[in-house]
Amino acid sequence: MKTFTILPIALFLASSLNAQTTALDFTANDCDGMSHNLFSELEAGNAVIIELVMMGCQPCVDAGNSIKTNVIPNTSDPSRVKFYSIGFTNSITCTQMNNWKTTNGFTHTVFAGMSAQTTHYGGMGMPTIAIIGGPDHAVFYAEQGHSASDNPTIIAAIDEALNAGVGLNERSMTQITVSPNPAHEIITVSGGAWTTAAVLDTQGREVFVDALRGGRLDIGELPAGVYLMRLTDNNGGIGNARFEKR
Repeated sequence: MKTFTILPIALFLASSLNAQTTALDFTANDCDGMSHNLFSELEAGNAVIIELVMMGCQPCVDAGNSIKTNVIPNTSDPSRVKFYSIGFTNSITCTQMNNWKTTNGFTHTVFAGMSAQTTHYGGMGMPTIAIIGGPDHAVFYAEQGHSASDNPTIIAAIDEALNAGVGLNERSMTQITVSPNPAHEIITVSGGAWTTAAVLDTQGREVFVDALRGGRLDIGELPAGVYLMRLTDNNGGIGNARFEKR
């Protein structure tokens, strides 16, 4: 069953109930003081998850944990997925958001309150979750509340958003072959004249970067697990691939 916390009726009356097809841009410092421009993140090829939250909302915490554990690692390229939790009203401060983040063991990016985002996505119940991506800043998913049964739809929306951000110089996993896969020591990457591979874990954290020599990469020192690769060539081409180390 989808769970959410109901907001006061005054906010409901002030909120748009129309489905949005385009994201609302913002430029703001996160609660660690880093500046972000939403549309720049999208135009760089990333998909962005916006989770609008209120304090004291257990469904908001549950949704954040589910996104962190069950959604992002199962997308086609976690390294290009940005997760933002944003206070649903301007009265929510960074002190509150940082306390919320620490208390619940989160590590993703949080922002103080942005009422305009809540109004844009028609939020009446928290959490409200939106998935956006691509150079057109499109909204691929926007729903109030969350349950585990929503996760396959959210993952599919994120993958759509990632595909929308794949430019002419970028190749997706479907165009790149890694063999053998699973592998123990050496993998060979085809589907491009790749020169460098950045290897990331399923949380999008960079593990190491190394040159590809004849399309081959030594993964012998990696612990067993599933990994992502961000590939580059000498002509500015970018590719993404996944492999398993045993």
